[in-house]
Amino acid sequence: MSRYIVAATLTATLLSGCAYNTQPEKPVPPMCQQQMMPGSWHDATLTPEVQQAVNTFMDRLNNTSPLKAVTDVRTQIVNGTNYAIEVELANGEFWHGIVYRNIRGDYLIDSLAKEGKLCP
Repeated sequence: MSRYIVAATLTATLLSGCAYNTQPEKPVPPMCQQQMMPGSWHDATLTPEVQQAVNTFMDRLNNTSPLKAVTDVRTQIVNGTNYAIEVELANGEFWHGIVYRNIRGDYLIDSLAKEGKLCP
């Protein structure tokens, strides 16, 4: 009889451990990682080149609310420059996306704008 009680207790303990459900951690986007190495993302200030990237981003953003502030910009030097941009709109929404400037100086959308903050 005691074997059944021990077996039942162990089974219940094991099953309760399996029932513990945690949400998997969301991976940190590459531009949000703090690595100082060639080709990594770096914080940027609002220069004329960055402003042109922001203008390109806003032109392609399908939203009628005007720009309130540029809240985060990060750059990555590749065969040209990637600009990861986060903006706050006048309606309180945050949007982010990536603009690529090639070596000829053309600004192109690299990824579609997504609602929310750039870095969690």
